[in-house]
Amino acid sequence: MDADSSDLSDVQYAGKVKTQSFRQIQLEKLIKEGKVMLASSLAQVKEQELERIREFEIASEDERRHRSAAKPAPKDKLESLPLVRERFEDW
Repeated sequence: MDADSSDLSDVQYAGKVKTQSFRQIQLEKLIKEGKVMLASSLAQVKEQELERIREFEIASEDERRHRSAAKPAPKDKLESLPLVRERFEDW
């Protein structure tokens, strides 16, 4: 019986065959477990971290300028602060 004479009338479609190498399967497992980070998400995290560092440097520079420009309150005013609160009455 050669290949041309074989009867293939009862052949049914069973689905796609998943063909992956062992390395691809292992990489998928590691990604699902969270042990490996994709390069695109790693670049995004790095950009967020750099933005956070820039914001911190700007805030620290603003605070330094404020401390050098702001005048502290007089000591007698700080010592004679009233320590009672008045009740807020809603009309």
